[in-house]
Amino acid sequence: TAYLPFFAAAGAPAPESFCSHEGYMAKFSPKVAWWAFNLINQYTDINFQLINADVREKAKGIEAEGEEHVKECFKRADAEHSQEQGNRELARCGNGFALKKTAEWWDFAYSLFAKYGRYAITHNESGNGMRLQAYPAWWLQSAEVGFTLWSAAGPGRGKPDPATSTRVMLDEESSRRVGVSPLTLLVVSAVVGSVGFQLGRTTGAQREELDVREPAGYVYLGA
Repeated sequence: TAYLPFFAAAGAPAPESFCSHEGYMAKFSPKVAWWAFNLINQYTDINFQLINADVREKAKGIEAEGEEHVKECFKRADAEHSQEQGNRELARCGNGFALKKTAEWWDFAYSLFAKYGRYAITHNESGNGMRLQAYPAWWLQSAEVGFTLWSAAGPGRGKPDPATSTRVMLDEESSRRVGVSPLTLLVVSAVVGSVGFQLGRTTGAQREELDVREPAGYVYLGA
């Protein structure tokens, strides 16, 4: 994402798109600034390695502009005749920049749809303007993925990675040493639950028999 500057001393609230309840996490709305940034964050997941490089480059450019714009905003505020007027100028200056860059971020999101849609990278409409997105070499060569091992005769799946297999074997060995199986855990849980139930019944009967009364505002809760 790109971080936009807002001033704590600003004499007015942030732009409407930063405060609006027109949209939220469960409801999309182009009137809410958060969705411009969240849309790109989600789209990046399609191919993080490729798309995030473009996103970071764009974000760095906007943030660099923001740093310079902050200096300009302070200059404008200092030129005002009172602190109140200066604070209002900070709000105008900061909010104007935020609105401009949010609109720019929406346009950037749409450009990513065009460039990285269809699992390709499209630069222009020429004969060589589009190329397919390539899977990384480590993924293609992974035995667990099995892409390079596939053949019509099989196998139809990848082979377990030795490192992963070793971890699984160690986990199984640890369980055997402890001597605890899922069935044992189930039996122990049932016994503990039964004992707790009987203790609860006994305690309840004793309280009724002794007519124990607690101060007002207290109630018994089941264990």
